[in-house]
Amino acid sequence: METKQAITPAIALYREKHDGMTLAEFGKLFTPPVDKSTVSRWERGQISPKRAVLVERVTGIPRHTLLPEVFGPPVTEAAE
Repeated sequence: METKQAITPAIALYREKHDGMTLAEFGKLFTPPVDKSTVSRWERGQISPKRAVLVERVTGIPRHTLLPEVFGPPVTEAAE
């Protein structure tokens, strides 16, 4: 089941920070590779919880950033 949410820039920012990685190059990080159209859908927030966990494992992008409505908001350190 895919969960729809607002556009999240996390994957696009990751690609930008890694020498302007293309959608296809990002897709090749996964085994098996995913198509650039799939990566584009992920960037638009169309990603399942299972895929969000996979993206986190491969890239380090927190699943909370990708699907906060499923995993809760990103955890931040409390100011003391």
